[in-house]
Amino acid sequence: MNASPVVNESQDTQQGSSEGRSEVVADDSVVSNQLTVKNVSVSAHVQNIGWMDPVTSGKVAGTTGRGLNLEALKISLEVDGTASQEQLANAISVEAHVSNVGWQPAVGNGGTAGTTGQSRAVEALRVRLSGELSARYTVWYRVHSAEFGWLGWACDGADAGSAGYGRAVQAVQVAVLPKGDPAPGDTTCPFKNRSDDPASISVRSHTSNIGWMSPVGGGSVAGTTGRGLSMEALEAQLDWYGHSGSIELRGHVSNVGWQQWSKGLCGTTGKSQRLEAVQIRLTGEAADKYDIWYCAHVSGIGWLDWACNGAAAGSAGKGRAIEAVKVVLVEKGGAAPGSTTKVFIGDLDAVTVSGLAVSGESLGSSSGQKATIGGKGAKLLNSIALSVAGQTDSGSISYSVMDGYSGWGASSTDGGAAKAVSGAPVKAIKLLLSGQLATNYDIWYRVCDSGNGWTDWTSNGQACGVSGGSSGLCGIEITLVSKGQPSPGSTANAFIETSGIGLVSQAHVASAGWLTPVGNGEIAGQTGRSRSLQALYVATQGIDASVEVSAHVANIGWQPYVSGASYAGTVGKGLAIQAVKLRLTGKDASKYDIYYRIHAADYGWLGWAKNDAVAGTVGLSKQAEAIQIKLIAKGSSDAPIQDHAALIQLPELSAKANCSGLGWQAPVGNGGVAGTVGQNRAMEAMQLSLSEISMNGGISYSAHVSNIGWQSAVSDGATAGTVGQGQQIQAVKINLTGDVSNYFDVWYRVHVSNYGWLGWTKNGSPAGTTKLGIPVQALQVKIVPKGASAPGSTSDSYFETYRYMGYQTPGSYPKVSCNSVQLPSYCTGYFTYVSPSRIPYNASRQDCINAFVQRAREYIGTRYIEPWSSWPGDAVDCSGLVLQCLYATGMDMGWYNPYNHRWLPEQTYNSMNWYRNNTFMPVSTSALQRGDVVYYQGHIGIYIGNGRIIDSWPGIGVTERSVNAPGRVIGAARPFA
Repeated sequence: MNASPVVNESQDTQQGSSEGRSEVVADDSVVSNQLTVKNVSVSAHVQNIGWMDPVTSGKVAGTTGRGLNLEALKISLEVDGTASQEQLANAISVEAHVSNVGWQPAVGNGGTAGTTGQSRAVEALRVRLSGELSARYTVWYRVHSAEFGWLGWACDGADAGSAGYGRAVQAVQVAVLPKGDPAPGDTTCPFKNRSDDPASISVRSHTSNIGWMSPVGGGSVAGTTGRGLSMEALEAQLDWYGHSGSIELRGHVSNVGWQQWSKGLCGTTGKSQRLEAVQIRLTGEAADKYDIWYCAHVSGIGWLDWACNGAAAGSAGKGRAIEAVKVVLVEKGGAAPGSTTKVFIGDLDAVTVSGLAVSGESLGSSSGQKATIGGKGAKLLNSIALSVAGQTDSGSISYSVMDGYSGWGASSTDGGAAKAVSGAPVKAIKLLLSGQLATNYDIWYRVCDSGNGWTDWTSNGQACGVSGGSSGLCGIEITLVSKGQPSPGSTANAFIETSGIGLVSQAHVASAGWLTPVGNGEIAGQTGRSRSLQALYVATQGIDASVEVSAHVANIGWQPYVSGASYAGTVGKGLAIQAVKLRLTGKDASKYDIYYRIHAADYGWLGWAKNDAVAGTVGLSKQAEAIQIKLIAKGSSDAPIQDHAALIQLPELSAKANCSGLGWQAPVGNGGVAGTVGQNRAMEAMQLSLSEISMNGGISYSAHVSNIGWQSAVSDGATAGTVGQGQQIQAVKINLTGDVSNYFDVWYRVHVSNYGWLGWTKNGSPAGTTKLGIPVQALQVKIVPKGASAPGSTSDSYFETYRYMGYQTPGSYPKVSCNSVQLPSYCTGYFTYVSPSRIPYNASRQDCINAFVQRAREYIGTRYIEPWSSWPGDAVDCSGLVLQCLYATGMDMGWYNPYNHRWLPEQTYNSMNWYRNNTFMPVSTSALQRGDVVYYQGHIGIYIGNGRIIDSWPGIGVTERSVNAPGRVIGAARPFA
């Protein structure tokens, strides 16, 4: 028997194997129990078709020429010989690389490799035989890939297909041949990997009057020539699949100068600013593999020569625009694309320096071979930025700054900002050139210090400034000097190190920002301007110790301790520091004390605290406005006197009530209710006390007790009132004592029977009632910062006569009261009678109407005399009767009173005055109610319901009669609306 399969003579065709034989058989010499391959079949799942019929060895599974993706396949191997289920299952394995998924786990004999129902294409395959079969057979396979067509044959687990292109497999062929037989066809390039492709670039220009143009490939012209159109921006992209690296560009822009290096883009758009020069460089693997060459077409000049790997191409300082560029990639070390003689036309190298002040304001920018910003009297610097403008040499400039809190910071380069910590002034700088710039130049510099003026010169990375003290830099002068030439001036004192022991503090204040640092014992912050202290730096000098600061901040509370480059408090949140704690740490901490005090809103300077004690206010919502800090050697006579409170903290209050039938109740705190409400139980005794007091003083109080009167004041937990005697507290007075009274007010109110809560009062004023026998049932006490507003209404906190709290007339109409009307002092003599109020303190509207009508009935039979308003049985006219009946409800009619009614001619006819002035609420005459008044021409009566009135009429006096008896009704009003 022939041991080789029969394969079609045209093995490179799409069919790939003979139609006459599909079996693969073993040699006759094979031992009978060995497995032999009998047949292989392939089923393809194709886009828009689904599963197709299986094909045998070498046949095409799938489609070609129809653009349909192969989404899954099954390869089944039929074998002869004794085999277990496991051997059969593992006879062949298949792995599929699926779009957007990657390589899937291998599947066994007849398993599905790929996906169905997900519209995902297979892009590559790996097929293997089991170990036993692979020793005697080779499995060959190839794929037909979109746009690539048939690729070469792969075998025994090698990759077949493509990766990185997104190209779908459309068909496959699989054949199993005896080991050593030739491949079914060409084995060249069975797998295409995009990461093997060389790198490429695309470039596009943003051109004036055009905008972004279409991208062009490497070596092509991006931009325009011969049209006089300036390039404004340039974009370059690197395409190198599977490798790291990118293109970075830097542009020299009109009116701007050199920009920072940027990935893929330089220049500007929408600003009509010409791009005058470019620098282009590669990064990552790309920089290791390739050189990037570029040349510029410059207005008025034409094409310049080729620059490479970050060198400048174009011009600077000539007012000429780049109009076009060409960019190409050349393998590392390869020849330049053309001449490299003249790539850039520019002025002399120049340094540019700019700076921002601690306040955030700009100190300006300066450029040239010599550049200067700031100077004596200028604002303190917080950050600087430097660059070399118009450079034709490779290299860069690096620089760093030192502040008094964090020391030297990290270096910045080529226009990046080198910053001191937030709000801190720069105290010293270092500048350094690199590359060809450093070969050609020395960079010399000096600084202006706010406390010492201009220093001498130093160069090339040496420190320049002042170490120590509370000063900072307010000016910088820099010059580029050709290598080896003399310095611009004296170099004796470029860096001044301040000796001695000291302390520096710096405050951030509302509306002002970071203020200038101050020295030991000086005031940080502002006083007299109502500006809150919001953040604080503190640092020592000359000792091996640091200051740790914890701030108590509004809406936050105590913050963790910070030191060095971290500030205590907040910036930009509008939150005030209210209190602080400061402590020393480090080797020398035991040798010194740190003293500090706070200037607090409304209180001024508080006392001195030291060594981690609290200074300021807590719980009072009082902002700190300034702080004074002193570092003092242990035992020194310079220590400040601690003669009054450093901390003003709201004391904790305990209030305790003894209630009838209950005895002593549990104490309550500040603002809590001591006693009972709604249980009709009198308070018989009370005890008040303060704790957590940060100063001397306490609380005193006295009670007005039934059958006793005002008792002597007691204090600090003693009992006011009586216990076990059945006597009721009717009023209280409460006072703060000592220093506590200088910083706090005590507000209090009582809940009394019948009335409920009365108004708030404070600082020793009586609260409650006397002379009325009304017991206190509950007490509320609240301690607040001095001058703070009352916790609530202050009306009727104490009274000795009943307070009316019932129904009341609306708006500005005359009001009713349980208290009788008192006439003005000018009212004397016979015509001063006032009917006493007869309504209760909690009267209803109906109570008022009843009192009004009842008083009218009591006047029936009283004679009529005009213009009188006297008592029942004496004499009244019509308006005088109504006036006395209104008085029975406590309604004070003011200027309308019995005395004026008698003696003032204009009050003779008050009925008409009230009618014309709408003294009472007008109502329709068709909607009269009991208690209304009815107007007639020159007359008034009291409506009592059922069409009846009570009025006083000449000749008949006060009677009850029909509403129509006095004549035509002209109006009506409702005194009790």
